[in-house]
Amino acid sequence: MAYIFYDVETTGTRTAFDQILQFAAIKTDDDLNVVETFNIRCRLLPYVVPAPGALLVTGTTIADITTCPVSHFEMMRQVHAKMHHWSQGGAIFIGWNSIRFDEKLLRQAYYQTLLPVYQTNTAGNGRADMMRMARVVTACAPNVISVPLQADGKRTFKLSLVAAANNVALNNAHDALADTGATLGVARLIKQRAPALWDALILNARKSGVLKLFQDNNPVLLLSEHFSNVPSNHVVTVIARNLDNQNEWAACDLQFDPARYLDASDDDLRAAIDGPLQVIRRVSVNSQPGLLPINFAPEDVQGGRLSMEMYQARTKTIREHATFRKRISHLLAGRFTDRAESIHIEEQLYCGFPSNSDQTHMNSFQRHDWDNRIGVIKDIEDRRYRQFGRRIIASERPDLLTAEQRLRWKSWCRSRLLCNEDVPWMTVSSALEEISRLEEDADPDRRYQLSELECFIKRMEH
Repeated sequence: MAYIFYDVETTGTRTAFDQILQFAAIKTDDDLNVVETFNIRCRLLPYVVPAPGALLVTGTTIADITTCPVSHFEMMRQVHAKMHHWSQGGAIFIGWNSIRFDEKLLRQAYYQTLLPVYQTNTAGNGRADMMRMARVVTACAPNVISVPLQADGKRTFKLSLVAAANNVALNNAHDALADTGATLGVARLIKQRAPALWDALILNARKSGVLKLFQDNNPVLLLSEHFSNVPSNHVVTVIARNLDNQNEWAACDLQFDPARYLDASDDDLRAAIDGPLQVIRRVSVNSQPGLLPINFAPEDVQGGRLSMEMYQARTKTIREHATFRKRISHLLAGRFTDRAESIHIEEQLYCGFPSNSDQTHMNSFQRHDWDNRIGVIKDIEDRRYRQFGRRIIASERPDLLTAEQRLRWKSWCRSRLLCNEDVPWMTVSSALEEISRLEEDADPDRRYQLSELECFIKRMEH
């Protein structure tokens, strides 16, 4: 099996609106030996304002984002093609905090460049998060890797600090390729020192592996989680699947006697799901949960270790109460029924798949030359993809637009950059405010960098 370790550097942390500036990946074999590396950068999109703090952290310069010969559209085409080639036959994509951040940016970039979105978890592929794995390993087998402490005494899972604590090379933190190499280095330590735990966690990189836990006559399981970098181990049993979301399941924390909840009111069951005790815990089976066979459970579990007979008896109580399981399934589905859909197409990625016809048109868009892409865009029915297609053409080839279309494009970009309303993307005014805050505690070198950024961002006003 192949592994693909990857990392992205971006213009900021607003995953629906910021863009990837650098993508790097390392392909390895099953023994984590390097097979091939890939590293690419692109220039800034004309309607994106970079977060000053993000550029300072990554060391990205104005020249990097303005003179790079590769556009965002072309970079993402190359990334998708390379990852498709590397993952033939199935691969596991692994990053550091990737499921919460890097993969969201990657999916958005594919979505906004009319490329297939779900590359990391379709066609036999799986997705894993090395930071999540390190947390579970620390909770279940604390001597496998060293995890440094912060000033408040809590563990920190910041990649650069974990790498340093374990003598893993990271010579240029926040460069995507360097961070990818450090992630691979930590993975090698865990695979070497705790091979059984590594294998169990990697099985969870695919939803099928998690579901197999539910079916393998293993009703009593370990759920290892972290909150504010504090480990929390729970002995659980699965209750039911969310009626409307096949990827979300409910699990009962067996430190609590489920008998008192079997005939509870809906309000009491909602409190059991979302209240401070979380008697009923939600598990996302497609996001590499820390769900493991019970033999991996340490002595340190919430509520203290009970006898296996007690756990099995409580599990049997749930199994024999079909009405309770059905009610939990419905209550999970009803948690956010009143959530309004965003008006911004960037935040509508999960608001429906493209039709077969639109998918054919988007595939055609990728194959055609620029002169023919405008015609392809007109045939796309879904307004999300039609609008993204128009943005791509306007950003890449404004010379193909009519004079009126160019004026509309410039007006849209200007309104996007200079908007003074409360919007979910970085604007010129919000970037300048961030620079002012950063300058308060900046040393002379940092002040010079901020001054350069300020000049660049102010130029976006004109």
